[in-house]
Amino acid sequence: MANQILEINLISAQGLKAPPSNLRKMQTYALTWVNPAAKLRTRVDSLGGENPTWNDKFLFRVSDEFVSGDTSAVSVEIFAVGYIKDFLIGTVRFLIGTCLAAPRARDPESPTGTPAFTAVQIRRPSGRFLGVLNIAAAVYCSSDYPILEKVPAVSFRELMERKARESRRQRRLSLSLSLSRSDSRRSHQSSGGDSCDLSDADADADSTTSSSSSAASTALKDWNCVRELAGKMKGAKSNGGGLLCGLMVARKIPSCPSNQNLDTWPDNSEGSR
Repeated sequence: MANQILEINLISAQGLKAPPSNLRKMQTYALTWVNPAAKLRTRVDSLGGENPTWNDKFLFRVSDEFVSGDTSAVSVEIFAVGYIKDFLIGTVRFLIGTCLAAPRARDPESPTGTPAFTAVQIRRPSGRFLGVLNIAAAVYCSSDYPILEKVPAVSFRELMERKARESRRQRRLSLSLSLSRSDSRRSHQSSGGDSCDLSDADADADSTTSSSSSAASTALKDWNCVRELAGKMKGAKSNGGGLLCGLMVARKIPSCPSNQNLDTWPDNSEGSR
């Protein structure tokens, strides 16, 4: 049963030799694993050249037997980035017992382990040893990293990036919720203002309608007066026309005071009759 967490920190390397067919400046990365089915990779160092620095941590879920075993080992492969393919620079396989200080004496109830540092020689593909790999290792209780209950191995850098992405996602979600609440509040306020405006508009419409009704009533009264007056004039004409002529003379005098035929116009009217 796996109840331990093995932490491997690939710190740096010195004295690497670039492959002869690589024409670019050497950029290196490393792969490490406990189980070949779960290999983890460091970032690419593009500045160090033959002396790269990665400083990447990796967490592996292991059993108590693996930690206390005499032949338990961790494997590392170092590659140089190429144009078409990557070149193997060297390999390392080191025993846990040589890296951890007295693993059997470690307190099993201790929540954390003390990192142990060591330097291991790098074996080139030709079989010769060239260069040194600097490593740190520590053992922790599995309860310190509950995420490893689901996966056998994880990069500490990827774990931190995952947590940062989750934190950013939570912040965006909180911001989105606050904005939606603010929009809802503004929408509610604007709907209340619109109802007030509509009531004012209805009041204006009612006043306009009442004004129009009053004007129409006044115009109708004037029209009735005109019809009544016209009826009286028609009656006066049927009785001899004297009254109608008087009314016509009374209306003609103010509009044409300079007419010289005003004095003779009634006589002409009578003559026409």
